Formats: sequence, C-alpha cells, structure tokens
Amino acid sequence: MNPIDSVAYLLFGKYIREHFDYFLDTREKMRRADMGMLVEQYISQACLMSLIVGILAAISGFLIGLRFFHSISLDNLGKNIHPIISSNFPEIFTVLLSTTFFVVAAALTYYVFISILDVQGNVRSNFINQSLPHATAYLYALSRGGGLNLLDIMRSITENYQIYGAAAEEIGYIVKDMEYYGTDLLTALEKAGNRTPSHKFKDFIEGLNSIVTSGGDITAYLKAKNDQYRLTALKEQKVFFETLGVLAEVYISAFVAGPLFLITILVVLGLVNPSSASILNLIVYVIIPISTVIFILLLNSLTGEKVKLPQAVYVREKKLDVFSNVNIREGDDDEEELRKKFKLFERINYLNYMLRHPFNIMKNNPPYVFLISLPLALIYAHFTIGDYINLANIGSYKNIGIYTLNIIDDHIFIAMIILLIPFIIFDEIKSYRIRQIEAHIPEFLKNLASINEAGILLVDAIQMSMQMKVGVLNSEVKHLVNDISWGSRVDEALRKFEYRIRTEMTRRIITLIIKANETTGDIKSVLTIAAHDADIQHSLKKERNAEMFVYVFIIYISFMVFLFIVYILAAYFLPAMPSSTGELQAGLPLIANFDLEAYTMLFFHAALIQGFCSGIVAGKMGNGNIHSGLKHSVFMMSTAYLIFTLFI
Repeated sequence: MNPIDSVAYLLFGKYIREHFDYFLDTREKMRRADMGMLVEQYISQACLMSLIVGILAAISGFLIGLRFFHSISLDNLGKNIHPIISSNFPEIFTVLLSTTFFVVAAALTYYVFISILDVQGNVRSNFINQSLPHATAYLYALSRGGGLNLLDIMRSITENYQIYGAAAEEIGYIVKDMEYYGTDLLTALEKAGNRTPSHKFKDFIEGLNSIVTSGGDITAYLKAKNDQYRLTALKEQKVFFETLGVLAEVYISAFVAGPLFLITILVVLGLVNPSSASILNLIVYVIIPISTVIFILLLNSLTGEKVKLPQAVYVREKKLDVFSNVNIREGDDDEEELRKKFKLFERINYLNYMLRHPFNIMKNNPPYVFLISLPLALIYAHFTIGDYINLANIGSYKNIGIYTLNIIDDHIFIAMIILLIPFIIFDEIKSYRIRQIEAHIPEFLKNLASINEAGILLVDAIQMSMQMKVGVLNSEVKHLVNDISWGSRVDEALRKFEYRIRTEMTRRIITLIIKANETTGDIKSVLTIAAHDADIQHSLKKERNAEMFVYVFIIYISFMVFLFIVYILAAYFLPAMPSSTGELQAGLPLIANFDLEAYTMLFFHAALIQGFCSGIVAGKMGNGNIHSGLKHSVFMMSTAYLIFTLFI
C-alpha cells in the first residue's frame, strides 16, 4: 500500500473490520467493478479523503464567516434574542457555517467514492457485453474442433485476454477458481454468475451451468449463444445509432446553437453595456472548450476507447534447458560487457532503420510524425511570434494591440497546420490500409476454408491461397508463404503475419486459427466460423460508418451555420454601428467607444475554437476516436480562417 492507504487503514481500518457487516454490499460492488483492492482499504481511503475534503471545506467556511458575518449589523436582530447570542452572533454563525461546510463536503466526497463503484461496474459491464460475441465465437470454434475439453478451451481464451477483452477476463476467474482454489466447475460457474456485473454474461454462465449439469451438448449451446449475440449486436447497434442521433441533436442544440444564441444576444447588449464583453469572452474561451470536453467524455462512456495493440505479439523469450545437465565453464570476464554492447548495437540498428526508412515507421505509427512536425512548428512559432512578443517577459503581453494579435493569430494558425497536417496524412494512410485489409480478410479465410475442405493441409492451403488475388493482402500473404518456405512453423509465421497487419479483427482471427491448428484436425470448421465472424464484423463496421457519416454531415452543417452567423455579425452588423459619440443619434443610448476590431477578433477566435471542437466531436462520432477528428478540425478551422482573412 502507498503511504496514503497506510494512513487511512491505520485510522479507520479497525472500525471497518469491527463493523464489516455494514459493508457487504460495498464489497459486492467492488468485486463487480474489479477494483483490485480489499474493501477495508477502499473504505478507509474514502473516509480519509472525505475527512481531508471536509476539513478544507470547513476552513473555507470559517474564512467566509470571518470575512462577511463580522460586517453584519446587529441592530436588526431584534430584542427577543438572548444577549449572549446577540453579542457572539458572528462567531456562532461562523462556526455553524464551517460545520455545515464540513458535513456537506465530507458526505459528498464519501458519496462520490461509493458512486465510483457503480460507474466502474457499469463500464466493465459494457466492456464485457462488447467482447462477449467474440469470446463465444472463440469458444464455439474450438469446441467444434473437438480437440479440447471445456476447461482447456476456457484456459486458452484466458491466455489471450488482451485480445478477447473483459469477457475473457471473466472466464479467467472461473479457471482461477478451479486451478488455484480447487473449486469444481459447477461451483466456479455459479460464483462467476454472482460476481459479474454483466447481466448478459450472467445469463450465458447460468445457461452453460445448466448444460454441464444436464450433460447436454456444449457445442450446440455455444453455437446458439454465438448466433444470439450476433443478432443482439445488430439490434444493439441500431439502438446505438438512435442514441448517437439524440446526442448529435443535443450537441447541435446545446453546444453549437446555444453559444451562438448567447453570442448574438451579448453582442447586442455589448453595444449598450460594455460589461457583457467579459461574459462573451468567457463563452468563447472557456465554456465552448469545456463543454466540448464534457461531451467527448459522454461519448467516450457510450462508445468506449479502442484497446491499444501490444507492441509485439510473436516475440517470446524462452530459457533453453535441453542441456541443463551439462556443466558449463565460467564465461570470460568481459562477457557481461559484451551483452551490453550487443543490446546497444540492437538499439543503434533500430535507430538506423528509423532514419533510413522514416516513412515506413510513420505509416505504421503516425504519432511518430510529431517528432518532426512538433519541432518544426515550434521553430516556426519562435522565429515569427518572437518578433512581436517577449516570451521571457509575461508582463509584455499587456501591451500587445489588436493589430499585433491578428498577426500573431496568423502565425499560430500556420504553426498548427505544420503540426497537424503530417500526422493527418499518415493517419489517413494507415486507416485506409486497415479498411482495405479488413475488407479482404473474410474472402481470404473463405479461400483457406474451401481449399482445406478438399483435404489439403493448412500449410499447403496458405501457399495455394497466394495464387488467389486478395487485394492489399497479396503482399502480406507472400510474406507469410515465404516465412513458411524458409522453415518457420505455421504458428510463428501466422503471428508475424498478424503483427505486420496490426488490426483488431486479425488479432482475434489469427489467434483462433493458431490455437485450432495446434489442437484439432478439423481446421475447416474453425476457418469457416472465423470467416463468418470476420464477415459480420466487417458488415457491422461498414454499416456503422455509413450511419455515422450522416451525423458527421450534420455537425458540418451546424458549424457552417455558426460560421455564417458569426461572419454576418462581424462583416455587416457591427460595422454599421456608430463608432464615436459624434455619430450617436437621439434616443440611441449606445456606448461611446465601441471597439470594432476587438469584437471582430473575438468572432474570429470563436469560429476557430468552434471549428476545432466540432471537428473533434465529428471524429469521435464518426470513427470512435479523437485523432481521426483532427482532419475535420483542420478543414473547419481553415474554412473559418479563409473567410475572415479574405472577406473581412
């Protein structure tokens, strides 16, 4: 435990252990949320943080009381109040306020800690539901092969939990109960059903428990569940589209039209009352970005983030023990030094490869582009913006005029273009390649299944598949065949094949094929199931992209409306207002010094900020990730920049 947990457990651990029955429900929530700590530890941590926050709130309440209540006149308290209370009214009220702050803050903090368990449980339940169709497809495929029993199949998917997600982790608890705690299969299944936060997984486990108890056909049950979850995935995706449509309308109404309405109202009020300009700045520079972050977090809770692919899946270190009984002489004194030099040479060799083939590295890992674009953007900003502001003197920023700020805005925008455009290009190249690969994977697997069905081994089927055109996969299949021809085992060649392609679909499918090839001779059935699963995944993804395009288009339209209104205000409405007291007319109480350039710059910033935020939201809604929205952001920002630069 860290020092904070140690202090918390020292203060509250004994009390929690003595009253453990009060926290049984909390323990069940922690098990469902998979918090990875004891209930005493978590409750102690919650109590300590509640105490700290309560003390800070009490101090704040005490300071507020000292600041305000001592200035209250006691003459209006009335004569019926006791003289002691009347004479000590500020102190009494300060203590009451401080106590109230303490109780409310401590209770809210403890409630937040307990609520985190429910939120984490719901998030984990969604992850389990999303990965359950792929997990059941894996279980069904290996069960159909007939080479493994149920425990071996569950142990196999547990070993690949990083590929098959939270459902595989839940199955891993069943394996752990049986292997480490000696629990029988039926009891382990019952415990897993009570422990899981997912009602869908609980239904799956209870059905599997019934099949095992009655001695039914497990393969048929897994097939039925796999088909059921596929149909459920189609229905859930339609519900997801409807929910996303509602969120798109909420975003347009609350985060685009709402700020636009407030900006328009505040501009009109700003002609009369200059204090509304501060509220306008707050909306543009604070509310729009923060509200976008909140909306992104809401979308993230709905869609989830994609699992990061491991760096290497086929590299394994093994300790050779074939000659363990042979005495080995001591190595040379400089042997350890030679090992260090060898590792250093490997790093230098990899760095040399990166320098010689930078485009290959960037195509596979687009974030590496920032190693080049970020320094270039900073260098450009330094040599352009440095002529107008002193970066070392913060006080010099107060003396910058509107004209200078407009010039600085231009250079900052160009620096952002230098920073983002290279990443967008390489990210789109990688995304296009992944789409093409996933489009041809089902066809490739169907070809393998048809060739294997004729009685040809998997190795020969892979070599024969090279003669069939499978689009962008041709080059990768040739590498696969070459690896096998040069003596690599089929499983090693397939792992390298998967590592070169690097998509979530191929990770699941190749892992399934490798395991089936190791354990069963009925590889045809496994290939057919894998091809069908890949085809469904591709169809779901294709349908999602088509549906999401509509919402991305709606966000574009909403931004264009925002840009049009802001442009009208900056180009036609504000210039028509009188700029001096000599131009004021009777009955028109406008402010005397209306700064047109300041308002124009503010609208320009509003268009840029709204364009960047709308692009990020479009990427999250369209592709499920933020970085794919950068291309939308750059396009919207460029449109706003050109309109304000050329037409105002």
